[in-house]
Amino acid sequence: MLSGEYWPAHPHPLPGECLSSWLVRTAHANGLKIQTFCVRVFGNQKQVWNRDIDRQAPDWILEPMSAKTGTHSKVANKTTLKLYEKRLFPAIKISGQLRWVLPLKMNHRVYKGFGMQYCPLCLEEDNEPYFRLSWRLAIFTFCPKHKTLLHDKCWHCSAPVAFHRIELGKPDVFDISGLNECWACGESLTRAAALPVQVVNQTSFNMWNRVLGAIQRDFVNCGSMNYDRLILLHQICKLLSSPRYSAKLTEYILVKSKIQPRTFDYPDFFESLGIEDRHCVLQMAWWLVGNSNKKVITAISNKALLTHYLFRDLFAPNLLEWIRN
Repeated sequence: MLSGEYWPAHPHPLPGECLSSWLVRTAHANGLKIQTFCVRVFGNQKQVWNRDIDRQAPDWILEPMSAKTGTHSKVANKTTLKLYEKRLFPAIKISGQLRWVLPLKMNHRVYKGFGMQYCPLCLEEDNEPYFRLSWRLAIFTFCPKHKTLLHDKCWHCSAPVAFHRIELGKPDVFDISGLNECWACGESLTRAAALPVQVVNQTSFNMWNRVLGAIQRDFVNCGSMNYDRLILLHQICKLLSSPRYSAKLTEYILVKSKIQPRTFDYPDFFESLGIEDRHCVLQMAWWLVGNSNKKVITAISNKALLTHYLFRDLFAPNLLEWIRN
């Protein structure tokens, strides 16, 4: 007999799941379309999908999701990007670009950006397909489990991933096969090609892979994360994706590292690069940053990397001292 304390179906978050995925799965598990579910639970006056709820997760969403599914509030909070505070960025903020976080570029509940990535092999292996919080991060360009490149759009129609729209505007659709369905064309995202990662430098790749694995495990049993090194990595990525600052540094890294050059249109900011361009930039940045500061110091001494460029728009007063020590 139902006590009324929980919803009839009250799934808990799956390992590493993001809030938006958990919310849509909960609605479908209760036999409701996501818009209907949100109106019944949160009221008609509160708009859920006109915001990035993985980033802007108000208490009026988190509290009923926690209480009505029997999920501890600490577990519920870990479904949001707040998990990465002081690990990948200083603090969550409501608007503006957030370090490492891919933008959804929302406009009237429609995504114009490619802010949710996926691994087709992970989705295929899931008993119930779901989306990971870590797939919202620009530093993730490959799956640390399968060593294949992620995708940031539908393989068939190139639409952004937006699983909250799978049954939107389809009055006769109630039975949803899973969140791995493209909302725009209906194709399964699991059919996307599994492209193996080409390892250029094993040492830097191993470090990159360890960082991704630690993030996917919610930083549990991963030792201490080197926050300064990730700040440095991001600054190098910004320089390498800038039309003003990239040329000399890119040339220097390509000659030294033997990484294959790639031509791309320079974005507004690093996080708005497409998956393949971002992967190339990260390959170069990881080669330079590595697991010590020797290559960075050498690049500075060779004037391939200018310190006033490196520290531009960055409040990290002790970073230069840390690099030199």
